[in-house]
Amino acid sequence: MKALGERSIASVIRLVLDAAWWLVAVSLTLLAGMLVFSFCVNLEGNHLTMTLPVALEWNAPVHGSSASIQTDARIEKLRGNLQFPVRNGAFFSASMALIVLLAGFLLWVLTQLRHIFRSLSRGLLFVPENARRIRWVGFTVIFGELARATLVYFWSYYTSLHFTANGLRFVASTDFNGITMVSGFAILVIAEVFREGTRLHEDQSLTI
Repeated sequence: MKALGERSIASVIRLVLDAAWWLVAVSLTLLAGMLVFSFCVNLEGNHLTMTLPVALEWNAPVHGSSASIQTDARIEKLRGNLQFPVRNGAFFSASMALIVLLAGFLLWVLTQLRHIFRSLSRGLLFVPENARRIRWVGFTVIFGELARATLVYFWSYYTSLHFTANGLRFVASTDFNGITMVSGFAILVIAEVFREGTRLHEDQSLTI
């Protein structure tokens, strides 16, 4: 299968992006509706639950299970999910607002990618707008990861203040993904390469 043009890998990716765009758009609509309802409807007692990522510290020591392991070990941090009934208040509304914002970022990124692969599926490689779109995708990946890490810290800090468990301690912790940040900067580099290739292509066209 060829890489560009009709019935190519680019056209298949475009179809996948189209499906993902509609899925995120519908999800964003539902999330925005939940955000509005959180201000108008009493959510408590409706069997609705909220699941948050949490970080835990286990205070109990871990002993070696054989004679060859004499030194006690200690589990410093565990990660998991905490599920609890939804409560009315600023925390739920703020969480929903941040999730809606992240979903909006994702929808915007998918929109840019759809435009890029739509032109590639038509065999149009050197399109000036694509370099700008790729650059914005890179910036969105970087700032989106920062926003996600901030949201995870916000949730873990909330659980550390409001939940307790025997032998366990909830701690405020972030979940920063360095690989995602590196990917964002790599996309910025690709955008510059793409922009330079587009410029050379336009210069060559003018020369001919």
